[in-house]
Amino acid sequence: MMKRLMCAAFALAVFGPLHARPPAAPAPKPVELVLEDQFDRKADLATLRGNVVILVFGDRKGTDTCRALGEQLHVCWHPTAKGQPAAKAQAAPVAPLDGLKPGQVSPNVIVVPIACCGAKVPPAVRNTIRTQIAKGSPDVVVWLDYADTMKGLFGLTGSEANVVVIDAKGVARVKHNGVIDQAGMDRLVKTVQDLRYEAVR
Repeated sequence: MMKRLMCAAFALAVFGPLHARPPAAPAPKPVELVLEDQFDRKADLATLRGNVVILVFGDRKGTDTCRALGEQLHVCWHPTAKGQPAAKAQAAPVAPLDGLKPGQVSPNVIVVPIACCGAKVPPAVRNTIRTQIAKGSPDVVVWLDYADTMKGLFGLTGSEANVVVIDAKGVARVKHNGVIDQAGMDRLVKTVQDLRYEAVR
C-alpha cells in the first residue's frame, strides 16, 4: 500500500494532475515593422491596425511582378479601381461585407508594396533609388527595405512577388514566397475575406 502511494505521489509530481489542462499557447504577437517610403516618411505597420494588410514585396528583378500582383489584389476588394489611373484607383472604396449589423464598418484591405533594396546599398544610392521610385510611383506609396528586414522576417524568393497577409490585429496569418498559381490565389483571396469577417465579430 505504501509503495502504491509513493508511486502515485511520484507520478503526480512528474506528470501533474491527471485532468490538468495543458498550458495555453501564447497569443501570436503583432508584427513589428517600421520602414520608410519613397517620400522619406516613416512607414509603420502598426498604423494600419483595424485593416487587413497585404504586404507584397520583392527585389529589383521582381518589381514588375510585384506591381502587377499588387494591382490585381487591390482590385479584388476595390472593384471600381479597375482601369482607373493610380490616384483614383487608390481612392476607390472597399467592397462592403454582407450581413453586418447597423453601424458596423467593413474593414478595408490595404495592399502595401515593399521594395527590397538590399542591405548593402550606400546612402547616396539610397537617395537615388528613393527619387526614382517617387517619380515612377507618385500616387502609390511604396515602402523601402534597406536592411533585408522582410527577408529576415518572412523569407524572400528573388525575381518574384512575395506575399504576407496581416490580420486586423497586426498578426501575420499567411505567407507565400514565389509564384502563386490560381489555386493559391483563390485560397489567398478567401483567407483575406475571412479575416475581414473575423475583424468585425
